[in-house]
Amino acid sequence: MKIYDLTELAVRNLRESLLRNSLTTVGISVGVASLVAMLALGIGLQQLASRRLRKSGLFDTVIVTSRRDLRSFSREQESSGPDPADSPALDEPARQKMEQLPDVTEAFPDIRFITGLRYEGKQHLTMVAGLPFSAKNNDAFDGMQGNFFSSDAAPEVILQKAFAEELLGKTPKPGADDVNVADVARPLLGKELVMRYAERVEAPLSAAPQPGDRQDPNEAALSASYSVVSHEQPLKIVGVSDLDPDSMRGSARARVFLPSKLAQNLHVMQPSNLRDTTRALTSAPTYTTVSVRVKSPRLVPTVEDAIKKMGFNTFSITDATRSLRQ
Repeated sequence: MKIYDLTELAVRNLRESLLRNSLTTVGISVGVASLVAMLALGIGLQQLASRRLRKSGLFDTVIVTSRRDLRSFSREQESSGPDPADSPALDEPARQKMEQLPDVTEAFPDIRFITGLRYEGKQHLTMVAGLPFSAKNNDAFDGMQGNFFSSDAAPEVILQKAFAEELLGKTPKPGADDVNVADVARPLLGKELVMRYAERVEAPLSAAPQPGDRQDPNEAALSASYSVVSHEQPLKIVGVSDLDPDSMRGSARARVFLPSKLAQNLHVMQPSNLRDTTRALTSAPTYTTVSVRVKSPRLVPTVEDAIKKMGFNTFSITDATRSLRQ
């Protein structure tokens, strides 16, 4: 048959079966559109998850602890490295040394403590944590009402929405709709909280050694002492976060956040100050854990090795994935 005859036959068939052909065309169009929509949704969700994981710092963070805590992250670390009694303390000089390692962007201590906060004459007990200024880029603060800290040592505070509702006396009922974070933040922003905390203050030696006297260093360490002094710190509420920036901490997650530098300057009494009684008391603050941020996830093993050589325990997502592969 000629091309003209074939074209005429095709047009006649389409004209005679108009409804069937229309339904077939619509079905094909819907199928293609659904396939394109599912692929676009999958790619979008993948990119969103990758972006949030990358900004969360999970893959480029190394958690450091002291071997003196006797809580190693792996049996391999327990059998290697210095003896816990001979290992260094995880204090401020050690943190500064980690921050100076190659490929390290920052090293900040994990300072968190349970304390009381007074708002309009009423006391509230909750967990407070220090937050580095770099956390400003965390997705948890994207929908925050108010502002982030004005500086890394400003006497300011960011509240998690649940604690903000507690301050206002709003108890959500089971099954009720969530309260809009803007409605919770509006009466709180700019107001003042008063935080009560305990500071560790080193006391001077009872008797200073005289010239020519010989004093055993161990005896000097045992004679050192410290006092616990109670203080109050006024804090300005600058933000209320709808999401939970500390959700991965589980039962130890904080609901109130201070600038990390401010938390360090307050010298709040930490559990690590009481746990280790074998070392001499010094004015340098000690930490339970230190988080070390690395420039790239592929550089994490190199930084971990350098920190282990300093005599500390380390943990990262790289270690966890390696254990799963084994």
